[in-house]
Amino acid sequence: MDDVSGGGWLPNEMIMEVLLWLPARSLLRFRAVCRSWAALFSTEQFCSLHMATPKAAPPKLLFISPAATPDSSTEVCSVSLSAGPEDDLKLFTLDSACGDSMQLLMPAPCHGLNLLFDAVTLAYYICNAATRAVTRLPPFPRGFRHASAGLGFDARTRRYKVVRLIGGTHDDIESIWCEVYTHGGDAGDSWRPPAGRGVPLGLRRFAGAAVSDAQFHNLPPVFANGSLHWSLHPLSSKRPRAAVISFSLADKTFSFIRPPPFWTSPAPLLASDPESIPYRNAELEGHLVQMDDQLCMIRDLRYDGNTGGYILEIWKLLDRSSGAWSLYHAVHLFGRVARDLCRPEVMRVIGFTSSNGRLGKKIIIITSEHILYDEFRKKVHTYDLSSESLETILSIEETHASLEGVTPSLIFSLFEETLAPIHRFAEHA
Repeated sequence: MDDVSGGGWLPNEMIMEVLLWLPARSLLRFRAVCRSWAALFSTEQFCSLHMATPKAAPPKLLFISPAATPDSSTEVCSVSLSAGPEDDLKLFTLDSACGDSMQLLMPAPCHGLNLLFDAVTLAYYICNAATRAVTRLPPFPRGFRHASAGLGFDARTRRYKVVRLIGGTHDDIESIWCEVYTHGGDAGDSWRPPAGRGVPLGLRRFAGAAVSDAQFHNLPPVFANGSLHWSLHPLSSKRPRAAVISFSLADKTFSFIRPPPFWTSPAPLLASDPESIPYRNAELEGHLVQMDDQLCMIRDLRYDGNTGGYILEIWKLLDRSSGAWSLYHAVHLFGRVARDLCRPEVMRVIGFTSSNGRLGKKIIIITSEHILYDEFRKKVHTYDLSSESLETILSIEETHASLEGVTPSLIFSLFEETLAPIHRFAEHA
């Protein structure tokens, strides 16, 4: 490692130890101390070491602020999950996209980077919320009927990759294919099939169903253990042999994961509330989330008559080859938990925060409630697994022309401070 003392008397090792423990926002200011520090903070080695060093900073939430007018720019903001709305901070503005059309595709950042999507211009963006750096990705060549994309990190090549599963018609034949964009890679600024291999024939039916479910229910893929994972809804298959479709970024291969033990048959329709079936039924058999880099499935029990007093369960994948799942935690249905979580039409867990191992671990819950004709209220809650207490962090009201606006997960994501670089492309600016 080069000299980082800046001409001072402290040894390099001690200065480096201190720098690695500092938050990214402090290091960004310290670039002005000397040229050697500015160069150091830009190296891949330092960024990797800094990312791997645990920080004591309070967890934050990233969200897209509701647009004041239909043609307003997109404002990306953050809020502390341990404070309140008074700590809202506008991070950056995207003038090229309208706030009502911009989506945060991933419920949690991938090594500090987030993936955004403009549903009007069909453009993807990668951003580092800590450094406020953002870049628009090159356009993709094919049209599509259904598509779902996620951001992952290839530990073998140490590159970020955006993977798109696409369903559509090619030569009048229903088809499913995959395209990968390597951020900062050497293959050029283009979308490419994964090393010449596509979706295996035996998994195409599952992959097609996963893409349709992801788009219809706004369920983004989850990155964990080096793979992107798409969930399947039981109604997508008469025999639920697969619950998850996975793509390994390092191996560039597809596989499937068997369902947890409770996922045995298609969920019954809610005949007593037919208007709620399109989105409530999607919650019955669970959605995916990442916890400590392990894949988990959240089982929503709010509309199940045999819950035994529980509102949701957290199941953790123990072994992907055998499809072994284990019940990690169950949230009880009582008091404020029942009042604030049972009334909204949609409830999603987007991530976890922890300050001391399992003790002090909190789950981040997003809810969405249809208030009036075109008005929706979306809230962010934290639920402490130890004290079983629920706290509301943020409440946002939005206006949408259809019930699709009830889905909450596309404007919220967890915030992670890192120095991960954003590679800019002038031709796409």
